[in-house]
Amino acid sequence: MSNQEIDLNKIAESLDFKKIEEVLKTITKEAKNDIGNKLNLFIVGKSGVGKSTLINTIFGEDVAKTGSGKPVTQEIESYTKDNLTIYDTKGLELKGNEIEEIKEFLDNQKRKNAEDQIHIVWFCISESGRRIEDAEIELYNICKELDIPTMIIITKATQDKDVNGEKFSDKIKETFKIDDNFIQRIVAIETEDDDGNTIKPKNIDNLINKTYIILPEAQKKAFARKQKYDKDVRKKQLKEDTDLLVGRYSKAAAAVAATPMPFSDFALLLPTQIAMILHISKTYNLELNMENAEKIAIGLCSVCAAGYGLKLAVGGLLKFIPAIGTVAGAAFNSTVAFCGTNVMGTVYGAYLDDNFDNILDKCFNFEDVVDAIKLKYNESDIENIKKQISATEK
Repeated sequence: MSNQEIDLNKIAESLDFKKIEEVLKTITKEAKNDIGNKLNLFIVGKSGVGKSTLINTIFGEDVAKTGSGKPVTQEIESYTKDNLTIYDTKGLELKGNEIEEIKEFLDNQKRKNAEDQIHIVWFCISESGRRIEDAEIELYNICKELDIPTMIIITKATQDKDVNGEKFSDKIKETFKIDDNFIQRIVAIETEDDDGNTIKPKNIDNLINKTYIILPEAQKKAFARKQKYDKDVRKKQLKEDTDLLVGRYSKAAAAVAATPMPFSDFALLLPTQIAMILHISKTYNLELNMENAEKIAIGLCSVCAAGYGLKLAVGGLLKFIPAIGTVAGAAFNSTVAFCGTNVMGTVYGAYLDDNFDNILDKCFNFEDVVDAIKLKYNESDIENIKKQISATEK
């Protein structure tokens, strides 16, 4: 068998999918524990102010449906999905005993580790009521005393000025002693007024931007990932996450390739690259199973075979015996491994970015992914790798 005629089926058969399954479990755990991956939001407001509508608009309608909804206290319920936990004061009437219960809850959370604390409070007040309760002021002051970032959200905001020309938003700012950075008027869902005029959602993007700014640094990225209203914000953060992962796994691949241990073919490098693909997928909240992992693994075998076959011409950097089952005495050049893995991860990330809408709509086929990687990981990409290698050696 020649250098260019590597038997992909045998390479695929040589992969230990039990080990890949363990890698998948590790990646899933690691993805959950990534720094800044947890986000705990406390949403407070009287009944009927539109808290659930707001949550559905920004985080998706399936949060409460698929989250592990459970009572935390008599007045507080929590929903958890993908490390996003929303604490909701359902049915709150802002009575004395309710305020004390919320204060105790917030105080207890404040004593926990940073990742388990309340990271932000969304304090909802309906514009249509045009009233500020004493209990709302008391509860807001509790949040401030505990130094919890708090955004006052004026919901159902269709008419700021009253008949006397006074703005409800000005009243809010004066009462709570806040500026524009900590208040936002919104309409969370399309509605109709009494005359049948359509009122479109508005200022949700402003709320997202202001929330991002006042969040603790460790939670900014988590919020950008988990909100689903502003796709550009989410895509930008996911691209940054992907770039970090690609860099991490490329270095790992280089370390593997530099290790002077015997192996039969480049299948030794594949687990690292598979781990990278799976981890990136998990970042995008793609549902993974072993069937998909196997498809990607075999697809990567094909991609790598073509890529590394061409790399044989790169100044002898790739030194191995290209025969299945034959032990070779040399490892891949670490620079080749780094650059090849880097390109592979970048191509996969570009595919996810290009198909972002399909991912959101859960219209995602892993067979299409493999085909796309094969298509993009072509000779021009290999030439790119050669240039990177040459530049590195110089």
